[in-house]
Amino acid sequence: MPGPTTLTPPTIPTTLPRVVAVAVAVLLALVGTGCATVDAGLPAQARPLAATAASSPPATGVPAPPATGVPAPAGSGGGCGDPQASLRPPAVPPAPGAMPAGTFLAAIQQRGYLRAAVLADVPPFGSINAFNGQFEGFDVDLANRIGRAIFGTDGHVRFRATTYAERIPVLLRGDVDIVVATMTTNCERRRQIDFSTVYWYETQRILVPLDSPARSLDDLGGQPVCTAAGTTTVDTLRRASSHPVVRTVPNIADCLVLLQSGQVAAISTTSAVLAGMAAQDPRVHLVGPGLSNEPDAIGVARGHPELTRFVNGVLADVLRDGTWAAMVQRWLPALRPPPAAPVPRYTDGG
Repeated sequence: MPGPTTLTPPTIPTTLPRVVAVAVAVLLALVGTGCATVDAGLPAQARPLAATAASSPPATGVPAPPATGVPAPAGSGGGCGDPQASLRPPAVPPAPGAMPAGTFLAAIQQRGYLRAAVLADVPPFGSINAFNGQFEGFDVDLANRIGRAIFGTDGHVRFRATTYAERIPVLLRGDVDIVVATMTTNCERRRQIDFSTVYWYETQRILVPLDSPARSLDDLGGQPVCTAAGTTTVDTLRRASSHPVVRTVPNIADCLVLLQSGQVAAISTTSAVLAGMAAQDPRVHLVGPGLSNEPDAIGVARGHPELTRFVNGVLADVLRDGTWAAMVQRWLPALRPPPAAPVPRYTDGG
């Protein structure tokens, strides 16, 4: 297992926090409320998806494989076997543009586009470029790669911006085919949806102002700690023996605004997202040990095992052909040394 991965934020002008707040405001204006569907006016491959009728039931970054002594995320045990194992990909995947007749993959191909939910305010994984209005990030690149594997060319992915809390509901309603949005796979969630193999390992940590005396979650008892609703981070904070006051918001970018204005004492989410905030605002930094391991996987609606297997085949190619490493270099270049690629774990069961 590789040693700790250290992220050194680049030097940023001291005027940047004000720019960051403006950028966040722009993103929030784009994202809006509810399911955070972005307004029209985007290119075809980035146009948002309107909600459809229900088709089914309701500083230091350490993205590395699970470390000894770090708790697993809530709901990760009991009754589902290995929550990081997913269906084995087909030995011979279908060729682009030739999805097997009668399958959900064929229905996607006939529709003409793959529907993917991504985050709109969580760089470097999913965000909206303020200059061209298009989605971009590590998760967006993965979704585009899956679309290319289905259709053979780019431009066949329709993105829906989603909040953390809406990731599972949009799948249950049948609004999207996949969710690529830094979603931790665990047994509780697997009772509702299917997951791909893990494509990113993360660790939950804490972000505080430089002048804060807090050095870990233990020092934040009775103080407001901000995180996004609908995440495993909420469960970890609520179980903390120091009893912080958990404040949830729809979008994690809101937390940075609240921290900058002194309305919360800290932010908690995954280390790479926090490190991105620290790179944007030099007045904050990461503190304390990892609080939980967060293995991220792609969400797929239940009842479409052929899609899950296909996605796993695409992920295997991404990990094998150097694409994953290139994506890390593109979106998380400050990670030194680069994190180790996940090793897929498969099951042959239904």
